[in-house]
Amino acid sequence: MPPVTLLVCGEPMRGDDALALAVLDALPPTARALADVRHVGQLMPDDLHPHASPVIVLDAVAGPAPGTLVDVPLDRLAASSARGAFTPASSHALPLPITLGIVERLAGGLPDGRFVGIGAADYTLGAGLSPAVRNAIAPCAARLSAWLTLLAGQEGPAACA
Repeated sequence: MPPVTLLVCGEPMRGDDALALAVLDALPPTARALADVRHVGQLMPDDLHPHASPVIVLDAVAGPAPGTLVDVPLDRLAASSARGAFTPASSHALPLPITLGIVERLAGGLPDGRFVGIGAADYTLGAGLSPAVRNAIAPCAARLSAWLTLLAGQEGPAACA
């Protein structure tokens, strides 16, 4: 099993909410091979617990300008979301702070890892990716690739820090 779990969120039929799949498609094969890719759609506590391996959550984001890259450690994700800095935008069954709180309570903490996403503009059913999101796919895939390499214990670029 690859050393990093990649949780891919979003609904492919809802415009920019499909961005995680586009980022996944843009990943180099060497980076993708480092991940146990799981299409979760809606992030639930069971997706994050239990995890011995690092986890990366990939999702659309509401709040920042469309096309803005968001990269936050999982252990700071709930605080960032609670401050209103951003909110993962998929149609999550539970709000993100509640999901993370449940995982912290059950596991005594969150798994090591990151949240990586892009500010989204349009979630219209049947719409394609907005121009701002399309332009951000390659930079997001490069960032994700760097994190996969680093979290997998490979020699990774310092671009993640």
